[in-house]
Amino acid sequence: MTTPTTVNCQGCGRTNGAAAKRCIWCGIPIINRGNLNSFESTRAEVDYVDGIERFDDQMAVRLTITPSGIMVNELMPGSRSFTIEADSIIEARVADTSSIKEGGRQGASRKWRFMVGPLAVFVPGGRLPDAKRHDYMLTIRYKYNGQVLNAVFHRGDRVGLAMLDGLARTINSIVKQRAGTPDHAPPDLDGGDS
Repeated sequence: MTTPTTVNCQGCGRTNGAAAKRCIWCGIPIINRGNLNSFESTRAEVDYVDGIERFDDQMAVRLTITPSGIMVNELMPGSRSFTIEADSIIEARVADTSSIKEGGRQGASRKWRFMVGPLAVFVPGGRLPDAKRHDYMLTIRYKYNGQVLNAVFHRGDRVGLAMLDGLARTINSIVKQRAGTPDHAPPDLDGGDS
């Protein structure tokens, strides 16, 4: 039996080296088709917003995505944690809720412009560039105690969109992989027992 020299990513379908632990194209962990527990865990620090009973307030948390699920650990003081079991995850989505703040005029002060009046339009001074307020949300739909809930997380920095998008792709690849195996049925969305 020969060892394969390449492996295809289950997310994007592109070819990677056989020893790859993450896809070089899309960044999601490579899951060995025969073993769902074969990929490297993913960790990221995000801000928790809503959707988990054990967490009251918005706070910084660490998400650890493993084959068995998503562990959410409070960073400060670090005593609370919650696990979203892999079999209960329905999907993950990312939303860009960023906003643009229009740039004003630079140059003379408002008081000076008021004194000069309409002639102030001739005073040199450029317009400041628009500023983007980065705001990205990751929503993980999951089933817990017979209910479908949404755990919402946030990043407010420039790399937040790429990071949360990578987390969502990783989570969705786990859901897709589990749904494709006969011993893991997709979660029951209506809350009834099968």
